[in-house]
Amino acid sequence: MKPSMRTSTRIAGTTALLLACAVGAAACESGGPAEKAAVPRTVTAFSTDGQLSGDALTRAAEQLRRRAELLGLPDPQVSTGSGTLSLSVAGPPPGKAELTALTQRPVLEIRPVLADLVDGAAPESTGSTVPPALRAGFDALHCAASPSATATPTAASPTTADPAAGTVACGGTEPADGTRHKFALGPVALKNADIADSSAAADPQGGGWQITVRFTPAGGTAFADLTGRIASEQPPGNQLAVLLDGTVITHPYVMQSITGGEAVVTGAFTQDQARTVAAQLATAALPAGLRPANP
Repeated sequence: MKPSMRTSTRIAGTTALLLACAVGAAACESGGPAEKAAVPRTVTAFSTDGQLSGDALTRAAEQLRRRAELLGLPDPQVSTGSGTLSLSVAGPPPGKAELTALTQRPVLEIRPVLADLVDGAAPESTGSTVPPALRAGFDALHCAASPSATATPTAASPTTADPAAGTVACGGTEPADGTRHKFALGPVALKNADIADSSAAADPQGGGWQITVRFTPAGGTAFADLTGRIASEQPPGNQLAVLLDGTVITHPYVMQSITGGEAVVTGAFTQDQARTVAAQLATAALPAGLRPANP
């Protein structure tokens, strides 16, 4: 959205003001230096399961600072006195949701789609695309009845599934028609370790925010290989599923091999959701058991 602009009726005075600011910018700050109050800073201390020192402590401090920055916390700074991590920000301390985002990292998986069925539709519509080893779990999975978007207890939990094996999973609510899909999925092709960086931005096509994921060199090669391999498959085999903590957040069709080392993930994210996920994916896993020292 473009800010509205109002034409000034005092052109000469406005021009003089702009020139004065160009010569002495400090004089144009709101209220002047004497009246501009400093924003108070707050500090949140974090503890970990084990004592950190040396390079491990330095890396953890930078990861925590970067994550805070991507979350939009103002002017984050991290100190490491006495082997601990202390996050200082301008303004109030992080809230509960921000603390969760600072200390946890979602499990990201990219898997090929073997079967895709609207929850509640006739199972026969999937034909023979569901492997025999996954058929019982797929049939037992009822996404619409589940309070979360993960599998029900009667099916294998996607969050604990063997990455080298197939699994079943639920998708979130489809924004177009309000339905939910369930999926049979192949082994994990890419995971958190294959991500070098990520960022959030408004979807230029509208419909919310999106996350751009940049892969490591090895991850970029694996992604190009995966998309090239499934592009020639018949639906639904030409889809890939992107999962966060076991939930399929998007399942796009692939038309050709995607090179370049990055992918755009859409899922009708809000701004806060996109920034949180991007911040968590952009940084390597933080120290084990990282948590506020005084919750």
